[in-house]
Amino acid sequence: MRHTLKIISISLLTFGISSCDFLDVPLESSVATSNFYTTIEDFDMSLTGVYNILLSANWDDDARYGTYFSGFMVLGRVGTDEMYARYGTNGETELSQYTYTASNKFLSRTWYMMYKGIQRANVIINRLEPLDLELSEKNRIMGESYFLRSFFYFHLARLFGGVPIVTEEVSDPSTVDPTVRSLEDVYGQIVSDLQNAVKMLPENTTGGRASKYAAKAMLGKVYLQMAGEPLKDAEAAALAETELGDVINSGRYALVDDFFSQFDGKHEHGSEYIWDIEFCNDGTTTYGGQVGTYEGTNTDGDNLYWVQLISTREFYETFDENDLRRNSIARFILVHDSNGLLQPEYFGENPDEEGVDYYYFAYKFRHGLTEEERGAGWANWANPINFPIIRYSDVLLMYAEASLRAHGNASAEALECVNQVRRRGFGKTGAAIEQADPAIDLTEITYENLLAERSFELCFEGQRWYDLVRFGKLEEGVKKLSKYQSTTDGTSQAQNFQAKHVIYPIPQDAIDGSNGRIVQNELWR
Repeated sequence: MRHTLKIISISLLTFGISSCDFLDVPLESSVATSNFYTTIEDFDMSLTGVYNILLSANWDDDARYGTYFSGFMVLGRVGTDEMYARYGTNGETELSQYTYTASNKFLSRTWYMMYKGIQRANVIINRLEPLDLELSEKNRIMGESYFLRSFFYFHLARLFGGVPIVTEEVSDPSTVDPTVRSLEDVYGQIVSDLQNAVKMLPENTTGGRASKYAAKAMLGKVYLQMAGEPLKDAEAAALAETELGDVINSGRYALVDDFFSQFDGKHEHGSEYIWDIEFCNDGTTTYGGQVGTYEGTNTDGDNLYWVQLISTREFYETFDENDLRRNSIARFILVHDSNGLLQPEYFGENPDEEGVDYYYFAYKFRHGLTEEERGAGWANWANPINFPIIRYSDVLLMYAEASLRAHGNASAEALECVNQVRRRGFGKTGAAIEQADPAIDLTEITYENLLAERSFELCFEGQRWYDLVRFGKLEEGVKKLSKYQSTTDGTSQAQNFQAKHVIYPIPQDAIDGSNGRIVQNELWR
């Protein structure tokens, strides 16, 4: 959806890895920063540059492989039991097949872009805090900066484990301590930033901006990740339950009736929306997003989708046949009818037909099938579909998980949260979502059925790898893609997975840039 965060060129200090130093901090424009950061408008403009880290399509430094334009279209999704990469020349298949090394481009650029975002947030936090400016606007900008910095560190912690912590603006890279801090320390920083964000952020924001309840939902997600593998923090689950309960009890959110309306680029800011990565294509920008483009179903000439990432028969068969969310996986291609309109052409039911590995397409995010629907200037790398980070259904499922982890069994309220998500998934709408249905409802919550329910509801939303790690089920999930020959012909992830793959290696260029002061993750030494 067209978003309110316009991409601008502004004088921002940025932060990355160079061949000489751990940190390199070039100026991005000729405007002197000392003369710039004086008004709320200046800081608000700079804040847009922090958000831009999440969606950058920059080619010069391969930034796109560390953002939601490309990088997180792959990371968090492939190498799981929901999808794999059919092809790729930049490291996609290596991530999917578990043959990657510390030199993988996606890992390198993710480290680079997350620290670049951290530096941009640090500039705002450090320079705005001492200024005497209008309090509500100052708090909002500070709160958004804390929120974004926490999100960058959250990515780093989940992917790489312990990493260096930098909370001050960097002007001289030689002064930065590149010591890899413990995972507990990194999560401590994330929690602190989100607690600040909760205090400072307003309840109401425009599309794409972080709000108080987005920060609470994110804090709940962070605590929940801490409660599971590898930290297994005994106190974190109860803290997650509190934060997520606040979001639920706020009364601000509700499940939408039409599940798939959230993924078509037209209805993303409904009652279920909490926070997402905003892309736009209004005919004036070169790049929008590639959400859905990486996957999708084959067409007979429109090139709407690249079918680079696909799903599998194994995953398709985990859904109940009455669960409408199974339509996140398509068993058809799109062909033009006699009127030139794209229509689905379904495959036969024989699962052993030649080419069966192409019959299970990841088809949750859907481009408009007509030029009018797609919009002016549309291209498969420039579409307006946003990438969801936290939806209300995720909050309901996380609350149930937090209840189970905190108390050893889930409360009746937690069970109802899960069943409301299930009822909507099976086609219930309106008041019926809150009415018991023995044909649909679970009677108890277990780790197994909760993890499964998350896969039905949140598939292809970049959550699966992190969920499997948190539940201690990554190896089991990876090896599920070995039942059918059609799948093993497409991916050898089940054969290649090793114990070390529960975490990614710190990028080699980061280690080299630190002159060896950054130490590789123990499992990867």
